[in-house]
Amino acid sequence: TVDDSGARHQGRNGYVTQIGNAFLAWFGSTFSKSRINFLTLLCAGQVCYRINEYALKYMGEQGLPAAPIQALLKGTESVIDDAAGWEAHLDRLGIHLERHRRIATEGALLGTLAARGLTDLVVVSDDAGQFNVLQHALCWIHSERLIHTMLPLNEDHRQDIERVRDQLWGLYADLKAYKLKPR
Repeated sequence: TVDDSGARHQGRNGYVTQIGNAFLAWFGSTFSKSRINFLTLLCAGQVCYRINEYALKYMGEQGLPAAPIQALLKGTESVIDDAAGWEAHLDRLGIHLERHRRIATEGALLGTLAARGLTDLVVVSDDAGQFNVLQHALCWIHSERLIHTMLPLNEDHRQDIERVRDQLWGLYADLKAYKLKPR
């Protein structure tokens, strides 16, 4: 699971990001809550920028135009070890638009995570956009909220919505019981 919240750091407004599961809780303090920030945190202190098939696929899915993608493919370096080197690489390739640089950077960070075997990592969140990477899933509460916001047009719809909500919470209860006593 992952979440972030506003927090004061060194006398400035910043953010704290929590990444964890049943066995681990990790907290990181930064001054950004962007997708680049989150991907950098997932790199766990070993940040590099890698152009590979996974990175290029992401860039295409995010609507990065063909010209910047072709420039990245023709670049002589496929792995760059630090942010300054990456920024200089984008400059050399003529990728100057902020949106293009952001998508390329996100893709290159995802390329690094893919090279480390993390493509199947499930990121469970509250649906904040910065966390919508890799295998994204909503937490139970936020999944149920989507159902709760549906507006029924008639009594049959209302009953259908209530049945789905009951099924969701029934599944949740079954999973909690299974966790306590696996069969």
